[in-house]
Amino acid sequence: MGPKTKTSTKGDRQMSGRFMRRGALVRLTALLATGGLAASMVAAASGASATTSRAPAKIKVAIVPKLLGLPVFEANVKGAEEVAPSLGIALKYTAPATASAEGQVQIFNSLILQHYNVITLSADDPTVPAPVLEKAMKAGIKVISFDSDVIPAARDFFIQDTAYNTIAQGVINATEKFTGPNAQIAIMSSTPDATIQLAWIGAMKSYIKTKFPHLKIVTIGYGQSNQATSLTQAEDIIHSYPSVKAILPIDGAAVVGTAQAVQDLGDAGKIGVFGIGDPLPNQKYFANGSLQALFLWNEVNQGKLIMYVAKLAYENKLHAGGTFTAGPLGTFTIAAKANPVTGATRNTIIFSKPLEFTKANYKQYDF
Repeated sequence: MGPKTKTSTKGDRQMSGRFMRRGALVRLTALLATGGLAASMVAAASGASATTSRAPAKIKVAIVPKLLGLPVFEANVKGAEEVAPSLGIALKYTAPATASAEGQVQIFNSLILQHYNVITLSADDPTVPAPVLEKAMKAGIKVISFDSDVIPAARDFFIQDTAYNTIAQGVINATEKFTGPNAQIAIMSSTPDATIQLAWIGAMKSYIKTKFPHLKIVTIGYGQSNQATSLTQAEDIIHSYPSVKAILPIDGAAVVGTAQAVQDLGDAGKIGVFGIGDPLPNQKYFANGSLQALFLWNEVNQGKLIMYVAKLAYENKLHAGGTFTAGPLGTFTIAAKANPVTGATRNTIIFSKPLEFTKANYKQYDF
């Protein structure tokens, strides 16, 4: 007979079980190191209760201005990017290479397919994108316009830069101070159907009729939001209307083009340029006297407000007639009905009073 086999005791079985579990844990950990298993399985194999730490879900927000590269929109995006992470927002910045309502429509269709939560936009046209934006709203996507509005049925909220009457009065008062009350002036816009610029022009005409009836707008040029085109249009105005005393560019590219035209033709200080735009891209024109004044608002802070509104709209915390707080930006009111003086329509949020930039203060601003 061979040697007698030793019978396992209860203690031997417990020890064996512990080694088996320890060996299993070692193997599982090795698999994890090579990407084979999840951490929760290791925790389960060791008999521990696993707790998963999850980051808060991101709100997918797209910001779609009229076109890429325009300084006002770049400043908006800068502000949006500064606050988006703290608000739990995953931000996408996209726009057509050149101003195009059809180009925006293509982008909106793509964002719907990508299941974005919020679309924010500055509309190149008030009606062309309406059907696709209504489609987005039906799919549960919040739509927020800023700077340039679409028809109210195609968005949830509109962030209006400033009250139309306020900025119109600022530009016209500064112009009249330069030209006197009996003068010919011209306007440089982007396109004939640019929503916000049409509103500004309407407010300017109303204010001139009431306050300076002998100040005459002789023509309106359209630079297509392109600096070279704006320069050509401004030069054409100067040649066609030799008595014009001031040109009012109300588009970012038009400001640069108009000021450059005045400089090139040797009319700096003779023809006043009073517009709506950012000070930073126009520093040399302030310095050489071919630009007298610009009116705008803090574009960086407006970008921040767009993100606050996007988050609160996504959470269904905004309603007509109500107020809300946007962090350090302060408290804002949502219009309950249309106001023809300010230009606000239902669900409009007016961002701020206009700032005036002149040769005396333009260096204080970096947008």
